Amino acid sequence: MRAPIACLLLALSGWGCARPRTGTEAGIPPGGLLIDEQHIQQSGGHTAWEVLKRTAPMFRTRENRYGQPEGMERRGPSSIYLQDPPVVMIDGVRVSDLKALDQIPANTLFSILVLSGIEGTTYYGTNAVSGVIVIRTKNGP
Repeated sequence: MRAPIACLLLALSGWGCARPRTGTEAGIPPGGLLIDEQHIQQSGGHTAWEVLKRTAPMFRTRENRYGQPEGMERRGPSSIYLQDPPVVMIDGVRVSDLKALDQIPANTLFSILVLSGIEGTTYYGTNAVSGVIVIRTKNGP
């Protein structure tokens, strides 16, 4: 909820608020969303988890009572019985614990690429039916 307010304040101040690029632009797979360094800073998030919560509206996030990441799933159920969290890749390494996203400072992020389920299964296999979040850090390869 803070991100729209921040965008409104930026718009009123004359700076404007750019939106993340989507799959309709060159270089981004169809159905994908690229959150670059500029959008990461504009989101106002302090960690990778906060940036994703504010800039990736296709995911529903859950936190425990201490505010730590507990779960993430694609909006709209993909399965009645199973929970299919998205695959998270950080600098080419698959991460299964979402709490790792809360440990990555936003100022170390280079980009976040969110792939749809179709694109995710194409590039990362059948376990990626809920999509893939590809995070590149400034320190990564």
